[in-house]
Amino acid sequence: MRLLIHDTLATAAFALPLAAGWEVPPDGVVVEARPTLRGADLDPEDAALVPAAEAATAQATHLVAPEVGVVAGPIGSVALRTPVRPDQVERTPVRLWGTSGAGELLARATLRPFYGIEPMAWVRDDAEGGAEAQAVVVEGAEALRPPEAGFQEDLCRAWIILTATPAVTHVLLVPRGADRAALEPVLSTLAALRAASHARRRELRAAIVAAHALDPDRVAAFFADQTLTLDADARRGLLLLLQRGAWGSPYPVPTGVEFLAPSGGVSNPEVSSTPMSR
Repeated sequence: MRLLIHDTLATAAFALPLAAGWEVPPDGVVVEARPTLRGADLDPEDAALVPAAEAATAQATHLVAPEVGVVAGPIGSVALRTPVRPDQVERTPVRLWGTSGAGELLARATLRPFYGIEPMAWVRDDAEGGAEAQAVVVEGAEALRPPEAGFQEDLCRAWIILTATPAVTHVLLVPRGADRAALEPVLSTLAALRAASHARRRELRAAIVAAHALDPDRVAAFFADQTLTLDADARRGLLLLLQRGAWGSPYPVPTGVEFLAPSGGVSNPEVSSTPMSR
């Protein structure tokens, strides 16, 4: 089975031990770390640690395995930058700078209800219209770096305050119909990578600080608050993020999210119990 991993700051506990050779995948598991990863990149037989938004695009072929995921704490890897205080920005294009689907959904779900910012358009990277944007969303290591000017807000923290649920940035997708025996090598590989990152957490943090010239204390706080499985609160937060953030985006708005059961197959899916509104 092939295992794809989105290689970014939030998934460093899995991607960095792989790149550093701290753990070697077993025979039969081909692991690829990619700087960008979308649901469309997956074959039906692939497992993948992907930005949370991609769970909405792959529901026909994949389930979410709650044993592995990335859940941000109050210091997250998605940030909003504005030239003035966010509450002084009323209407503006929003520039998505190096942002995954999860970062986009967090921005779409928080800018209007939390900050009162009315997005006039959503512009990716250097696309036309980005120069006029007074709101820029950044993700990854850049979100932990202070801006050269203006203000910066943590969108994971905003989501937690707004919804009282965790901000899920990444989920593990596994093929529908695969039994536990077939998935065990993938789950064991991810567990081994996670264990290696914990055992060598000082080395992991030091490598990230050196690679991106970040503040060591902020990097330590980022990883201290991060959790790497999806509990019941995180599963509810994931569904809420997909529903609130997907409106107007390239992602479909799901009514529920299906999870892999402990014995294989589909567990009780998280389903919306209230009508969705824009």
